[in-house]
Amino acid sequence: MKKIIGITTALVLIVISLAYLYFSNLNVSSRNNDRVLSEIPADASLIFQYPNDKSLYEIFSDYTVFDTIIGTQSKKELAWLKELLISKKDLADLTDGQKVFLSFHPSKTDSVHFLWSIQLKQNISINDLRNMLSELSNIRFSMKEKSGNAILEINTDELNRPFYLCIDKGIARGSFAFELINRSIDNKTKKISQSFIKEINTGISKDANALAHLFINYNKPGFLKPYFRRKLGDNMELFESFSGYSSLELNYKTDVMMFNGISRIPTVKDSYIPIFLNQKPVKNTIKLVMPYNTASSIAYGISDYTSYKKDLNVIFEARAELDTLNRQIEKIRSETGINPERDMIKLWAKEMSTLHLSTSESLGIIKVSDGSKLQFLLDPMSSFYSPTVRRMNYSNLFYFYLGDPMKKFSKPFFTIIDNLLILSNSPSSIQRFLNDYNSGRLLHKTEAYIQFDKLVADQSNVSFVLYLNNAAVLLRNSLKSNYSQIFRSKNHGIKDLYAMSYQLTSNNEYFFTNFYTAYKNIKTASEPDLFVDSIGSN
Repeated sequence: MKKIIGITTALVLIVISLAYLYFSNLNVSSRNNDRVLSEIPADASLIFQYPNDKSLYEIFSDYTVFDTIIGTQSKKELAWLKELLISKKDLADLTDGQKVFLSFHPSKTDSVHFLWSIQLKQNISINDLRNMLSELSNIRFSMKEKSGNAILEINTDELNRPFYLCIDKGIARGSFAFELINRSIDNKTKKISQSFIKEINTGISKDANALAHLFINYNKPGFLKPYFRRKLGDNMELFESFSGYSSLELNYKTDVMMFNGISRIPTVKDSYIPIFLNQKPVKNTIKLVMPYNTASSIAYGISDYTSYKKDLNVIFEARAELDTLNRQIEKIRSETGINPERDMIKLWAKEMSTLHLSTSESLGIIKVSDGSKLQFLLDPMSSFYSPTVRRMNYSNLFYFYLGDPMKKFSKPFFTIIDNLLILSNSPSSIQRFLNDYNSGRLLHKTEAYIQFDKLVADQSNVSFVLYLNNAAVLLRNSLKSNYSQIFRSKNHGIKDLYAMSYQLTSNNEYFFTNFYTAYKNIKTASEPDLFVDSIGSN
C-alpha cells in the first residue's frame, strides 16, 4: 500500500510539474506577444501571424491564391524579406521559429502599408544588425533618426523602394513605409487595444501549431471602412453592423484560401447580428434562387422564430422604435381586418436573404411556409401594380417581423412565387427577377458556382458571399481611387478569383467563422499578373 501511495504521489507531482512548465511557457509566450503587439499602431484592424520557419516558407512557395491577392510587387518584396531573414545565419539564429506579426495599415494616400514585427531571441543593436547584413551583396545602407531611435534604411537593386528596419526593446520591426515605422516606435502614438491583444494571445494559445493565424478587429472604424470612399452600403454594411473580434486559422490548400475559427461578437441591446447566437444553424437553400448577375448576397438562418422575434423586440425597444412599430401593426389590423400577429407570424419559414445585383438593384427574399395564405393576407395591405407585382400600402411590416435585413424595404413592391416572397423598391427589379427565375437564369447553375459552393458550409446563421466578377464595377465605383485600380486593369489577378465567402454559425457563446476565396476554375488556376500592387506603395 505504501508503494502504491508513493507511486501515485510521484505521478501527481510529475503532472503538476508538467502543468506548471506548460502554463509557464504560455505565460512567457504571451508576455513576448504582448511586448510585440503593444507597439502596433491602432489603425491595424487585420493582423496576420505566422512562424518564421524555413519549412513553412517552402510550403507557401506554391500558394498561388496568396500570390494573387497580394500582387506581384508585394510577392517580390515578401520573397526578398524571407531571404533576408533566413539566408544570413546570425540573423536566422535570432529569428528562427519566432512569431512574425504582419499588420495591415491603411494610409492617407489610399494604399495599405505592412508592418512586420518580431521578438528577437536576444537583444541586439541596430548597428549589430547592420553588421550582420553588410556582407550581403547589392544592399546599400543609410541611417535615419526618429523619436530617439535609429532606423536603418535598406536599398537594393531587387526592389524599387527602400525598406526600413528598427530594433527597440528587443523587437525588430520592418516596413516599406517610414511613417509607419516611426508610429510604431513613438510612445505617444495610439496602439492596438488590450482587448485585441488578449484575443490574439487566446487564439495563438488555442492552436500554437497552426500554419498561420488571422485576427480581425470589427470595432470602429472597422477593417473595411478605410478602403471605401463612402459609408458601406448594400450587403457590405454587414461588416459595420457589429463589433468584436475574429480569431481564424489558415487551412492550407494551394488554390484556395481558407480560414476557420471563431468570432466573439458581444451582445448589445440595439445590435442585430448577436441575436443569432440564440439560434441554431439552418441549411441554406435560398441560394438556389439567386439570379445569374448577383453581385453579393447574405443568407440568414432562423431556427426558432419565437425566440428570434422576442430578441428583435428588445432591439426595437433599445432603438425607441417598438411603440411606433406596434402602432403600425394596430393600424393594419383596424383598417384591413387582418391580424398579422395572429395570422402572418406563423407563415415565416427559416430563411431570408438580401441580394445586391450587378445592376445596383437590391432584392429581399423571404421563404414562407404557404405562399397562397400569405398572398391572401397581403392583398388588403397592398395595391395592384401589375398582374404579377403589388405594392405595400403600410411601411415597415417586414422590418418589424424580420429585422434589419428588411429595413431598406419600407413600402416595397413584392411578388410571391413558389413560397418565396420577393421584395424590391423597384417594380422592374421584381419583374426582372421573375424573368430570370422562370427562364432558369440562376447563379447556382454555373460551373464556377458549383465548384465554389463545395467549399462553403451548407448550414449557417449568416452567410455573406461576394461574387467578384459581378461586383467588379460596383466595387471600383465605391472603393477609394488606389484600391479601385485593381478592378480597372484588364490584367489584375482578381480576374481569376470567383468569390469570397464569410459565414457565421452560432455556437451559443460565439460564432464559428469560415472565410473562403478561390479561383473560378480551381483545377486550372492561372498565374496572377497584378492585383494590389498599389496596396504596398507609398
